[in-house]
Parts: sequence; structure tokens; C-alpha cells
Amino acid sequence: MGIKVLLCGMGGYGENYVKEYLSRDVLGSSLVAIADPFASKSSLYEEVLNRNIPIYASPEEFFATNKVDLTIISSPIHTHFTYTMLALENGSNVLTEKPVCFDEAQIDVMEQKSRETGLFVAVGYQLCFSHDVLAIKKDIIAGLFGKPIRFKTIRLMRRNDIYYSRSNWAGALLCHGEKVFDSPFTNACAHQYQNMVFLLGKNMDESTSSISCEGSLIRVRPNITNCDTAILKLTTVDGVELYYYASHAVDEVKVGPLSLYEFDGGYIEENNRGFVGHLADGRVIDYSSIDKGERLEKLWEVIRCIEEKRTPVCTLKTSREHTHGVLLAQEMGVKEMSNLAVAKKDDKDSIYYTLPDLGKALQEAYNSWSIDLNLN
Repeated sequence: MGIKVLLCGMGGYGENYVKEYLSRDVLGSSLVAIADPFASKSSLYEEVLNRNIPIYASPEEFFATNKVDLTIISSPIHTHFTYTMLALENGSNVLTEKPVCFDEAQIDVMEQKSRETGLFVAVGYQLCFSHDVLAIKKDIIAGLFGKPIRFKTIRLMRRNDIYYSRSNWAGALLCHGEKVFDSPFTNACAHQYQNMVFLLGKNMDESTSSISCEGSLIRVRPNITNCDTAILKLTTVDGVELYYYASHAVDEVKVGPLSLYEFDGGYIEENNRGFVGHLADGRVIDYSSIDKGERLEKLWEVIRCIEEKRTPVCTLKTSREHTHGVLLAQEMGVKEMSNLAVAKKDDKDSIYYTLPDLGKALQEAYNSWSIDLNLN
């Protein structure tokens, strides 16, 4: 049967894993079970039953009588720690979706259990598994671009009532007493920040760490408890400035991801085509021409890692700096601007909230390396 896989959570993003296994042979591995108390709500529920894939109410119920080689955790954020520990204690490697959690002590406990068991905990920041990004990181580590100076990235993704009503933790600070800090910084646009700290890691399986944070977390939508907009400057232990811009409260349906990484020997930019490197001597490296890998390369890579008895590049060690950066930002508190919000309807007849010219102001701030938000 090859590598046996348990999926925790088949709703939301978890459907991507179900679709992958229903439509393809993933290196001979098998989805042997799903654990999800709300599985019947999924559009794939009937097909899963027709494929004779058993569904359990919880991973605890599954592990009471079963074993697997890999547990994929695509359940809500506040379950990640418990399910990761459960999988490790039952002899299973883990691929957990991001963010892992927002308690660094819990990350310490998971890392210790990983070392004790000899099992890995991979984290699904897909850019860290993408072949073009890995090629960029190898060149940065080799010194091709010289010393990093400052990085910036922007991603704007409008989100409506449908998005925020999909779960009880959407836009929340806490869920069932656990910190979830749901926002574009932690969830939909998390990859752009993680990519910056990942590329600055001294080794392939490391990320750099931020030591300070300036800027603002802003709440535009009136019925959430955390932010929906971030305009930040974080500074790393090596003095590299990281500028980050993200929002769900804009008129624009989608802007970016766009990025610019500056070095003393050149720069790397990301546009709609992908990443392109420009060296001071005039050479251009088109990283966008590199095959990125499978659509769910992170899944394929962890399967290969189990078969080849090695550890993926993106683990708890690699990803904890996203957690750390979020905690630094959340310490600043959330700036309330919902009293100025304008409610509008989108093409799905669903309401979204925005501030006048917010998207334009964020793009202008990005262009000028600024953390000042100038609204008309």
C-alpha cells in the first residue's frame, strides 16, 4: 500500500488534499482515512464514501485502533497543537497547515516530541517547497546577490461576509481559549512574510528572526476581533528591514503578490510572472522559468521524505519565525477604524467593508517603503 495517510479536516483547504488523492496517484501513497466531525458538509463527502475511505469523528478515534505514516492536519488553528502531539505519540510524521500555532512554548514542546520520536513535523508554507524559491535561497546563501539590505512585499485580497462566516475563528483573536490571531498576516497572506524570513535563513532549513516591529494592525470590518489590514516594518537580527503590506478590506479583488528584495549586489523582484533576479553586473536570472513542482508539492515532498528517510526543509524550526513575527505585531494591539468603514456589495451580493482609497494608499506605501498610511 505504500505510505499510509490520515487527513484531519476535509473542509476548506483540506478539500485540496482530498481532490489530490481522488484524482491522482501520489507516489503510491494512500489516503486511508479522514478525521472530521463535519465531513458530511463537504462537497466531496459522497465521493469519499464511494471510494470506501473511512471517516472518523476525531483523530483520537482513528488512532485508538489504527496507525499511519503521515498525518495531514488541515483542521482549525486551535487544534493544530493537540493533533500534532497526538500524531507524533502514535508514530506518525506530520504535515500541518499554517499557521502552526501562536504559542512559542507549544512549538518547543512539539519540537522536543519530534526529536524524541525521530519523526518530522512539516509545515505547509507552500513557497518553502516551491523549486523556484529553493533555487533563490541557494543563490542567496551562496552570496550571489551579496548582503541583504531590505525586503518588501504586498498582497491585497478582498474578503466578504461569505469568507468571514465560514468558521467561528475567522477574524478572531481567540477560539476556545487558544490564540488564533486570524488575519491576512497569519492566514491568506502569511506566505509572503514567511518567504522573506525563510530566504534570509543562514541554512536551507532555517529562517531568520525578527527582533522589532513597527507599523499598524488595523480593523476595518466591524464584526471581527482581530485586524484585517497590516502595514508593518519588522527588523531582523541582522538588521534587514522587512516591509509587509496586506489587507482584506480593499476595493481591489486582488493585488499581488508583489515583492522586492534588495541586496548590495543586486535585487530580486516578484511580479505576476514570478521571481526574477538582477545582479549588479547586469546579469539576469529568470527564476520564473523554473518548474515549481506539483500543485501540492508540499504533500509530494513529505511523501518522498518519508520514503527516503530525510526531513523536509520547512519544519517547526523553519516556520516558527512567522509565529514570532505575528506575536511581535500583535503586541502593538489593533487600531480600530471600523467607525470609518464603508459597506459595499460585491459581485456575489455579499458585503465587504473598506476605507476610501485604502488599496491605493497601501500600494503607495509599498512603492515608497513607508509604514505611514495616507488616506484621503
